[in-house]
Amino acid sequence: MAVAKYLAFAAFIIFAGTGIAVGYTGGSLLTAYVAYLSPWLPRWLWMAVSSVMTLGVAITATSTAGAISTLAPNPKAFKTCLSLLLLMVVTELCGTMFVYKKQNILGEALSSFMNNSMEATASSYGTDLSNTQLWDEIQSEMNCCGINDYKDWFGTPFGNGTDVPDSCCLLVEEGCGKGMANAVDPDDDIITEGCLPTVVSNISLDYHSLSKGVWLPVCAMHVALIVLLMASSMFLQEGSYTATNLHVYTVTALQPSPSHKYHPLEDC
Repeated sequence: MAVAKYLAFAAFIIFAGTGIAVGYTGGSLLTAYVAYLSPWLPRWLWMAVSSVMTLGVAITATSTAGAISTLAPNPKAFKTCLSLLLLMVVTELCGTMFVYKKQNILGEALSSFMNNSMEATASSYGTDLSNTQLWDEIQSEMNCCGINDYKDWFGTPFGNGTDVPDSCCLLVEEGCGKGMANAVDPDDDIITEGCLPTVVSNISLDYHSLSKGVWLPVCAMHVALIVLLMASSMFLQEGSYTATNLHVYTVTALQPSPSHKYHPLEDC
């Protein structure tokens, strides 16, 4: 009984640690791309990343409560925490299978949405301050220029058929992006690779890296831990490790029963 209790406690603690890993996965995507590229990303991606972070927090909180209920002991709280974790793991596995099967469709939908969003913001470059700052920051930090390549700027009001923003230049100087349509070898002066393929490629690399390095191992651990907790729960049924169901010897238990007959001592 004691072994089952401490195994369940250890499983809950490990579960809490994996919840932190799940939250870290969502937080990494949020800080690296979603918040950074928010004007260009679809709402469903925000919801997906937020759901991953919420799942991580919920797993950590529920597992912590489960660990406390195991030592308390509180069998009802133990079963509640186990049921909630089982629901979270099933949701996690279903979501993983959905994303795995639909990853190509989701990737195409992301690229299409970003392409439209980038075209809309590029058309107001130079006139809208927020979009101008967005493009300059992205192009400088991600070493890219334009949507699919630098020539996309020529068709915008800012480009006027020949120019690109100065943030596309290898050596940023005022006016360095002018007249690039007439340049013999623009690679010597500006970055020619577009931002859309650069961003999508980086997201894809991080997606596969986090999937193989964090998400899939965590999912496997969750399945193993749920099995361990369910097995432990069989030994930790309600009341099985509480004082009410223990055989407690009291003073009354040591008293002779009323049916016991005593024989008087004969006088010597």
